[in-house]
Amino acid sequence: MWTSSRYMFCTLSVFVCLAVIYYSYHIKFKHRKMRSHGPPIATDTITALDNRTFIIAPYYEPRLGQSVRVITIIHVSVKELYCIFHCSSNQNVFVRAEINLHGSRFGFPYGTADLLCAEPSGCNYTYMSFSSTVSINTSQSLLFEVRNRPPQPISSNFTICISTLYGNYNNVLQMIQSIEMYKILGASRVTIYNTNCSQDVNKVLRHYIDEGTLEVVPWPIDRHLQTSIAWHYSKGLKAEIGYFGQTASLNDCLYRNMYKSKFVLLNDIDEIILPIKDWDWSSLMENLQNKHPNTSVFRIENHIFPIPVNISGFDMWSHVPGVNILTYHLRLPNKGKNFNNPKMIVNPRDVTQTSIHSATTRKQKTNIGLDTAILFHCKMRDKYTVKDLVPDDRLMRYNLSLVPNVDKVIQGLFPQQ
Repeated sequence: MWTSSRYMFCTLSVFVCLAVIYYSYHIKFKHRKMRSHGPPIATDTITALDNRTFIIAPYYEPRLGQSVRVITIIHVSVKELYCIFHCSSNQNVFVRAEINLHGSRFGFPYGTADLLCAEPSGCNYTYMSFSSTVSINTSQSLLFEVRNRPPQPISSNFTICISTLYGNYNNVLQMIQSIEMYKILGASRVTIYNTNCSQDVNKVLRHYIDEGTLEVVPWPIDRHLQTSIAWHYSKGLKAEIGYFGQTASLNDCLYRNMYKSKFVLLNDIDEIILPIKDWDWSSLMENLQNKHPNTSVFRIENHIFPIPVNISGFDMWSHVPGVNILTYHLRLPNKGKNFNNPKMIVNPRDVTQTSIHSATTRKQKTNIGLDTAILFHCKMRDKYTVKDLVPDDRLMRYNLSLVPNVDKVIQGLFPQQ
């Protein structure tokens, strides 16, 4: 009797397992079949809705109730857009978007904008699409997966957002030195938006992707709009958007890393936020947060290092194209009390939008002085001479770690013949 019961139990267990496997497979197969016959899913970073609206990505926005924030680039004339929520019940719900065109458009006809769309009640969704009109035909609409839904646990302390590489960017040496400095200072991730770069820089990008340090986001803005390297529009300029859509990429990077990173640093590849009293960003931010507990945006003052000075011992990479930041230790003094062109360390969960030098936050913004941290900005400018500058060798504190780390990467990628 016991043996018979045991046999029946084992048989029932096997049947249940097979039923579960079959059901799971059936559901997955049905989902794939529906997806294969449904609207296609958007895969590009920039997707044209029409010639006035370009969708970057939708992000779940729990800070405004149950809603979605869509990062876009739009023409200033756009006044009406709709978010279409694709519910699991096969119902498509149109919600008129609140359009928030960012103030940092700098006179260009196209600029970064947020579309804010409230979730429809009772709609369980994964994807959404967009329309400029209320249309009942959504069969050909591209689907966008809503990101950050639900928010994930933070996995990094510091992430760098860099935008954008353009003009066949070829500053190989400075890129390697900057990324190695970011790692020394505490970065676990670097996100770079790439419009175009040289083959040598692409080799560097691939190295850091394989290492797990770097995320490269394609940024083909020049396929959609006439771009400009100028930050401000002037009469007669044919460009439609300034500086390769920099603010759109920065906002996308902010939301992309909002629930991945404790802090996000917003700066260019030729800039490094250097602590003065502290050794790395962890100790810097611990001290800053203790001193400014209600601050979410820390603005670090820009300091330009405009001309190199040859130093023996740091010229071993002359075969690699680009600027050697270790030869820049003369700083241009900032005059007056103007806080010039700062870059930022932010708590992304307290920031709703960002421009290049400032951000919108629910909490406070604090300017950080020269005695605490500086933005080391290595930017060649021929109009200055040594007599215009003051010595500043604080980067050299890190040379014992930086030099061998950089040399290892260069020897692996660009060995001397």
